[in-house]
Amino acid sequence: GLDGIIDDLERQLGSPLADLSRSGKQQAVRLLEEAGAFSYRKSVEAVAASLGVSRFTVYNYLNRERE
Repeated sequence: GLDGIIDDLERQLGSPLADLSRSGKQQAVRLLEEAGAFSYRKSVEAVAASLGVSRFTVYNYLNRERE
């Protein structure tokens, strides 16, 4: 599920998502979207918690990628 996708990404990047730079977090959101992470219920909240940012920030990152 979603936890597995997040764990896989942390292993791939070699760092907890919360420790990434701003651009790293934006990249992580893009990779999570590509992996289908946002198809899960309450996924934005879970991703925001993993990144150490607000839900609003996750939505901003997602919208930036779609523009």
